[in-house]
Amino acid sequence: MEEIDRISQLPEDVLIRILSLVPSKEVARAKLVSKSWKSLFEFLPSFTFEFLHPRSPPHEDSTDDDMSSFINAIDSALKLHKRFTLDRLQLNLDLDLIGSGSGSRSLIDLWIDAAIKRKVRQLSLCFQCHNAGYYFLPFEVFGARTITDLRLEECRFEICGDIDLPALRKLCLRRIRCEDQAIQKLISSCPLIQDLKTSFCSGMQRLHVSELVNLQRLSVICCYALESIEIDAPRLQYLEYHHGSLQCDLLLITPSEFLRELILYDRFITEDLFQNLLSGFPNLELLTINDTRLKWIEISHRRLKRLDLTLANLEAEGILKIDTPNLRSLIYYGCRTPLISVISSLNTSSLQEVDINFINSDDNGHFSILHSEEFFEMMKHCQDIKLTLHIKSKQELIIPKRLRPILSPPVYDIKHLHLLVYKCSRYQLIIDRMFWMCHPQILSFSRGTKPGFLKVLYNKFRNKEERPKCCISCTIKCWQHYLEDVQIDGDESRAEIDRIITATELSNIVMKCEVRFKLKWRS
Repeated sequence: MEEIDRISQLPEDVLIRILSLVPSKEVARAKLVSKSWKSLFEFLPSFTFEFLHPRSPPHEDSTDDDMSSFINAIDSALKLHKRFTLDRLQLNLDLDLIGSGSGSRSLIDLWIDAAIKRKVRQLSLCFQCHNAGYYFLPFEVFGARTITDLRLEECRFEICGDIDLPALRKLCLRRIRCEDQAIQKLISSCPLIQDLKTSFCSGMQRLHVSELVNLQRLSVICCYALESIEIDAPRLQYLEYHHGSLQCDLLLITPSEFLRELILYDRFITEDLFQNLLSGFPNLELLTINDTRLKWIEISHRRLKRLDLTLANLEAEGILKIDTPNLRSLIYYGCRTPLISVISSLNTSSLQEVDINFINSDDNGHFSILHSEEFFEMMKHCQDIKLTLHIKSKQELIIPKRLRPILSPPVYDIKHLHLLVYKCSRYQLIIDRMFWMCHPQILSFSRGTKPGFLKVLYNKFRNKEERPKCCISCTIKCWQHYLEDVQIDGDESRAEIDRIITATELSNIVMKCEVRFKLKWRS
C-alpha cells in the first residue's frame, strides 16, 4: 500500500508557514526531494542559517563537506528568492569554520548585500571568532532603508559616511568592537529607535543617549570600559544597567515620567546616585537591585508595586529602609538581619506575594521563632508567601525547648514554604521544628535538597496516624495532630519521590527537580 504524502497536499500558504519555522539549511535539503517544495522554498519570507562549532567531537572529517553544503544552501536561497521583500535574514556563523580568508569574508558580504537588495526588514548577524579575526561589517548595512530590526554580534564596523536607517526601531549590539564616535553616530542617526541594547561591547568609554524621542527600552549590560552614561530619553519605559569593570556614572539628564521598570546590577553605585535615579522616575512600578555594595539602602516610593532585592553583599550590619505603601510583590535574597530590622515598620497592606531567600546561614542572625512570628504576622494576609530557608544544621530553625510546651504554632495559613536542606543529618528534628514554626499549604524543596531528608519526610507523611497517640498529656499538640491530609503535587514530583524511596543507596542520588507537597491542616 502506497503511503500518501498529506503534507504536500496542504495549501501553499500553510506549507510556507511551516517551512519558515524549519532551519533554512534543512529546508534547502528538502527542496531537492520535491519540485513543489523547491518552488515554495523560493517564496519563503525569512531565512535562518547557522554554522557553528559542533559541541561534541568528532567533527573534523565532515567539516569541509558541511561547509560546502552550507554555502550552497545560502547561495541558492538568496539567488533563487522570488519574493519582492525579505522579512528576515539571520546568520549565525563560526568564522573559524567558515574561514578567515578574504574569499570567505567576501561571501558573507555578498549574502548581506543580497538581503539588502531584497529590502530585508530584520537583519541578525551573529559571529564567533575564537582564532579568526573579527568580521568587518560592510558599510552598506548602514544605508539599508528598510531595516527595522538590526542585531550585530562579534563584529567590527567603522562609520565612514552618512547613516541612512530611517525605519530602524530596534538595535542590539553584542560583543562589538568600536569607538565611542562610531556608536554615538549610529545611535544619533536613528531617531526613531524604540529599543536599544548594548552588551559586552569593548572600546566604548562614553555613551550619550539623546534626541531619541521614541526610545522606550534601554539596556546597557557589562560594557567593560564604560565610564559614563548620559540619558536624555523622556519617553523611556524600561532601563537596565549591569556594571562593567569600572565605576560608571549614570547621569539622568531628563526625568522620565513614563519609566516603569528599573533594573540595576551595579556594585559601584553610590547612595547619592541611587537616590537621584529613584527621584527621576516618579511612576516607577518595578525595581530590581542586584550586586550592590551599598551599606545603606533606602527605598521610598509610593507607586512601586514590585521590589526585587538581591543583597548578598549587604552584610548583617547593613541598613535597609523600605517605605513602599503600594508594594504588591517583594523578593529578597540576602542576609537575615537587614530585612528582619525593617519588618516591624514595613507597610504590607498591599502585599500579595512574598519570596524571601536567606543566605549566609552560618551567621549569628538566625531566623529565630520570635522573628518568624513577627514576620508571618505581618505577611499573613498575602496570597502567596514563599520563604526559602537554606538549612544546613538543626540550629537553623531555632525553637527553644523550654518554649515548645507553652507556645502555640505562630501561623497556620502560610501559602508556600520553600526549603533547601543540605549538610544536615538530624532530619526528624528539622521536620518537627519546621512544622512547629508554620503550617504551609504548599511545601516545596529545591533540587539541592538531600534525598535522605525527603525520604524521611515522605515516610513520616505516609505513616501518619489518623489519631496520633503522642502529646496526649500536653496542652499544645505537635504538628501531627493538626495535619489532616498530604498530597504529592504533580507527576514530576511523584516520579522523583518514587525514585528516591525505591533507591537502595541514597549517597549517589541527586534530586533532578523540585518536589512539592500539598498539605491540608485542621484549624
